Amino acid sequence: MTEGSKVDPGLDLPLPPKEKLARRVAEMQTNGVKGFIPLVQSVAAEYGDEAYEIARRVFAELGFETSGEQLRDPGEKGVTTYPWR
Repeated sequence: MTEGSKVDPGLDLPLPPKEKLARRVAEMQTNGVKGFIPLVQSVAAEYGDEAYEIARRVFAELGFETSGEQLRDPGEKGVTTYPWR
C-alpha cells in the first residue's frame, strides 16, 4: 500500500466509468448505513469505541436510526462493494 489511504488503497485509483459509479451509489443508497458499518468498525478498532457514538450521531443527522449494538455487531457485515471498487 502506498502512503495514500489507510482505509482503502482503492481510494488512490481513478474513478470508474460514470455508469458503474452511479450503479454502486444506488446500491449504497438502497442499503443505507449498512454500507458503512464495516468502515465504522474498522475506525473503532483503530481509534476507540467513541467512533460508534460519532457514527450513530452522524447517521441520525442523515436520517438513519442506528444503535450502538448494531454498529458493534461483528456479524453485521453491511455491503461489501463500494463505488470505487
